[in-house]
Amino acid sequence: MENLFIEGTDTLPMVELDTTGKMKFEGRALPENAARFFTPIKEWATEYSGNKLLIDVNLEYFNTSVSKQLHDFFKILHKKSASCKVTLTWHYEEGDDEMLESGEIYEELFPDFDFNYNKYEEIFD
Repeated sequence: MENLFIEGTDTLPMVELDTTGKMKFEGRALPENAARFFTPIKEWATEYSGNKLLIDVNLEYFNTSVSKQLHDFFKILHKKSASCKVTLTWHYEEGDDEMLESGEIYEELFPDFDFNYNKYEEIFD
């Protein structure tokens, strides 16, 4: 098993999956084909056999097809939670109630995960 790195673009998030158990999703997630984009990510998660996962999700926006793919990805990790401690930090911009609510929904769906929330200040362009 090797690390997986996907460089981000204006419409695709940067994804880092490290064999030490560190995972990071960052940026905007608007792929034309979310299932195809997430295929190597879900394959990597299926192969992962460590005893801990530290996941950072810092997405400024994602569409409904990405929401479904994140759910499927988390389901793969949930199946491992009996032998693997999963800690997920959900980052959201201050005032972005929709992003916070998305994290809370995933927390309800995956109660075995140790959820943390990181609110950061609004960034002005």
